[in-house]
Amino acid sequence: MSAAPMEGAGASGSSKLKLVTIVAGAAIGMALGYAPVFNATAGVFAPVMLREFHWTREQAAMSYAASMGGLAVASPFVGMLMDRLGVRRVILASAIAFSLAVACMGLQSGAIGAWIALSLAIGVSGAATSVLGYLAILPQWFDRRLGLATGCAMVGLGVGTAAAPTVTQHLIAAFHWRHAYQIIACVSLGGSLLACALIRERKVARRPQADDRLADITGAEQTFPAVKLGTIVVVAFLASSATLSLNPHLPVLLADRGLSPGAAANCASLVGVGILVGRLISGVLIDYLHAPLVGAGFLLAGALGYLLLMNAASLPSVLLACACIGVAIGVEGDLLSYLVRAYLGLRRFGLHYGIAFAGYGVGAVVGPLVAGRYFDLYRNYALPLRLAPIVLVIASVLLVSLGKYRTLRSDRPKGKFVSADT
Repeated sequence: MSAAPMEGAGASGSSKLKLVTIVAGAAIGMALGYAPVFNATAGVFAPVMLREFHWTREQAAMSYAASMGGLAVASPFVGMLMDRLGVRRVILASAIAFSLAVACMGLQSGAIGAWIALSLAIGVSGAATSVLGYLAILPQWFDRRLGLATGCAMVGLGVGTAAAPTVTQHLIAAFHWRHAYQIIACVSLGGSLLACALIRERKVARRPQADDRLADITGAEQTFPAVKLGTIVVVAFLASSATLSLNPHLPVLLADRGLSPGAAANCASLVGVGILVGRLISGVLIDYLHAPLVGAGFLLAGALGYLLLMNAASLPSVLLACACIGVAIGVEGDLLSYLVRAYLGLRRFGLHYGIAFAGYGVGAVVGPLVAGRYFDLYRNYALPLRLAPIVLVIASVLLVSLGKYRTLRSDRPKGKFVSADT
């Protein structure tokens, strides 16, 4: 196999089109994958199911915890399968199982045990249809524009997450909630098939001076991959637990502050706008600046958002706070795959990324559950609001402590894209 630069000034039109197609495929797949199809629509289905099955809110909320828990547990194993079988094969199998599980949600009889078990199955089966699967493709093709490619692909996730609740609401009104589940399952499967047709994998030429160089390291330096991966996992856990802790509770929190339901909904929607902006801007910046510094800056913006929210006395300050929190949430998706690629390389990338993503998933479960439990006990969010910025500051410090890249850029030949001809 021979290596040749393909991204950049010397890239042919067909090569550039291939890269655009791969990014578009990843965007489409994430737009119709686990997060938009299940998590983003849960709040739309919940009121209907609460009325039909007479569940409590706590029982309905167990679905989110079960699915995210399943996603977190499955992520490292999905990563290993991607390393061994290839990303596309795993995504395809995951998409079929995920769509079947979502369709089965429309067959429920109201048994809470079945509801939780099915939600767990959705999290496990949908792991590869999330960013875990699709963002594992991009580091194979991009080097110096990896951040931009990731940011553009993540826009698909943002668009899907924003559109899914409205579309689902119309489907429920037109066809009943049971059929709505089955329709979105079919749409998800169709989108995943299209995504798999667009994305491509490539074999990476082995480079002793880069990824394989770690095999020659002896002594204390052999702990480098484990230490860096452990730090990335802790950062992912802390950041997601802080930024997502109050996200599901935000409309209620703002309503308690005296905002009208409409104003509270608008503020919550601004979080989504912040997520999109954060993904795009961070994706561009990490191609030019040190990624941990960029990530730390965005996480500190989230900390500022929580401080503003604690002391917000006007609607503009609440809007600014929500935007800052959204920006911090947005950077997390871009950052994880980039950090794994930069510090650990492409060898066993799926496993390493899966472990890092598991940290993110656990935080996404723990944060909202702790905040919700605190509210049930004390009827306010005072302590979670105080703790979130502290946790984000700690995550920022750990992020900066990662130091210089180990495998990215400095170990690559000149040229913005390296391809291995198969």
